Amino acid sequence: MRWANKILITLACTLPLLSQPNQEPSQELQKALEQMMLLLEKSSEVVKDLAKTEQQVVPEAKNSFWLYYKHIDNKAKVEKRNDLLLKAQIQYRLALAKDIPSSTILVVVHDGAVELYGKVHHKATADKVIQTTLHTRGVQEVTSYLIVKEPAKIAL
Repeated sequence: MRWANKILITLACTLPLLSQPNQEPSQELQKALEQMMLLLEKSSEVVKDLAKTEQQVVPEAKNSFWLYYKHIDNKAKVEKRNDLLLKAQIQYRLALAKDIPSSTILVVVHDGAVELYGKVHHKATADKVIQTTLHTRGVQEVTSYLIVKEPAKIAL
């Protein structure tokens, strides 16, 4: 901005010389001053444009999803059970639940530790999957790697 001030000072000093009654300003000097004024106007517009740091945002939640990570340890005394049996029992309990899409959930069991992978439509559904798994006999800990993907809202 300092250079713009220098240009303004230069213009302020030269304009009184141009307006003296005895001297005719040369056309070259007038053209140069007009170009300098145009340059000053354009540069001020550029500086104003660069000063704008925010933009208008219209949020649109298309295909929004997020990872719902949660790790829960069961502090109660848990009897050790066969991993294959535990996996089958968890899948069965998830299939019986009405609002859990059990076909989209992968259950991995290793020494009583259960990992859940898959996609659900709501955070509440993910919590229900975790609680159903945690309340299955033999589960020592549950780790959720569920993807929560809200269904698209259709405006009619």
